[in-house]
Amino acid sequence: MAGNQNSGGMRPTAPQNNMGISATGGAGSKDGQPNRYIAGMPYGQGQALMQQQQSAPMSAGPARPPAAPMGTLLDPTTRPQEPITAGVDMGPGPGSEVLPKNIGADTRATDNIDIIKKYFPAMTRASQLQDAPDSYKRFISYLASEIVG
Repeated sequence: MAGNQNSGGMRPTAPQNNMGISATGGAGSKDGQPNRYIAGMPYGQGQALMQQQQSAPMSAGPARPPAAPMGTLLDPTTRPQEPITAGVDMGPGPGSEVLPKNIGADTRATDNIDIIKKYFPAMTRASQLQDAPDSYKRFISYLASEIVG
């Protein structure tokens, strides 16, 4: 007889398939949340806590609802009554005031210019040093054009 006749295929009784581990991952198990031993407690309290956890097991928690499939740019719209420019401050429909509060104008560019202006004199002096690389000098030149720009 050639080869092992018990190899290959899914065997539900195989040890790797009976570990009691949750299919969704995380710290849970198929039977709920695992018991945890907490080290460093006063003598006897750690064992008492383990026994308490075993006597009142926690449930695995609610199942997550399935996620809605995401469409592509080529799919038909799911909001035919809404103009394509909704949320933009031009064209028909509501402007940016309907967007969530954490979505707004990107002020990083102006913040960055303010930081560059603050440190530009020191950066310029560094570019005038004898051993300053040409790439750094070109970078300072670029920054100068952005500040004036």
